[in-house]
Amino acid sequence: MTEQQARERVAKLSAESPERETHSWIAREGADGNWSIVKLAVPSPKAQTTTTTQPGENVAAKDDPRSPMEQNIPPWSVGF
Repeated sequence: MTEQQARERVAKLSAESPERETHSWIAREGADGNWSIVKLAVPSPKAQTTTTTQPGENVAAKDDPRSPMEQNIPPWSVGF
């Protein structure tokens, strides 16, 4: 399969396949120079999670192991 044929097939699968909601396709060149189609699973939008923060909550400070005093020292003053 040539690159052009592979890209055309990818476009057709992306537009017409009944699996287009759950899968994606890409054209890939093999070590021998021939092109093939790779089918990839697409994660479900329901599987994605989001996090929310409350007003005034400092998210960055939660994961920072430094003390509040160390967090507030500007970088230009370190070492003086």
